[in-house]
Amino acid sequence: MMFQKLKVCLFLLLASLPVKAETGSELLDKFLLKTKTMQAEFKQELHDNHGFLLQESAGQFSLRRPGKFLWDYIQPYEQKIISNGVKIWIYDSELEQVSVKKYDQVLTGAPILLLDKQKPLSDDFIISELGKKGKLFWLRLDPKSTENDFKQIKIAMSGEHLHTMKLIDNFDQTTTLVFTKLKTNLSLANDLFEFVPPSGTDIVGDF
Repeated sequence: MMFQKLKVCLFLLLASLPVKAETGSELLDKFLLKTKTMQAEFKQELHDNHGFLLQESAGQFSLRRPGKFLWDYIQPYEQKIISNGVKIWIYDSELEQVSVKKYDQVLTGAPILLLDKQKPLSDDFIISELGKKGKLFWLRLDPKSTENDFKQIKIAMSGEHLHTMKLIDNFDQTTTLVFTKLKTNLSLANDLFEFVPPSGTDIVGDF
């Protein structure tokens, strides 16, 4: 009986010890380390430097590391941005036009590379913890390189899942992406990240 009481006391003592809370950067690192593929719905807003809403859009995002992704915009009109890791296709259904560019040329300094990282974020960013707001852990990434499309990125993590990205460009415009229904490490087929232009599509670039 005395031994049982001792076990209970030890358990209560250990349970009462303070547990170090995870930070936003630790949660993001875990997400990037564990995630090989992801798929989610997203909503996107673009605000100018005064906070005025310029554009709203929504769709589905798919990613398979390394190098493969699909931004499938459904609203307000259909547009696809597809990468197979070698080429990127930007397809506008209304214009019936697709622009084709090399992956490396287009994505130098682009935020999408953050999700494709195979090395510590601290190699490329100065990381600042912004604390917990509600159920979200926020952090700020300031690029160390001046050759970057965005001068600041704010990220919110919901546990070990990516929730929000705020991208502030060099004109102080802010693009906000909110991800919902996020699933990770699904089996995603290769053809999801390839593009065959519909008949009659105008092709710009090296197809």
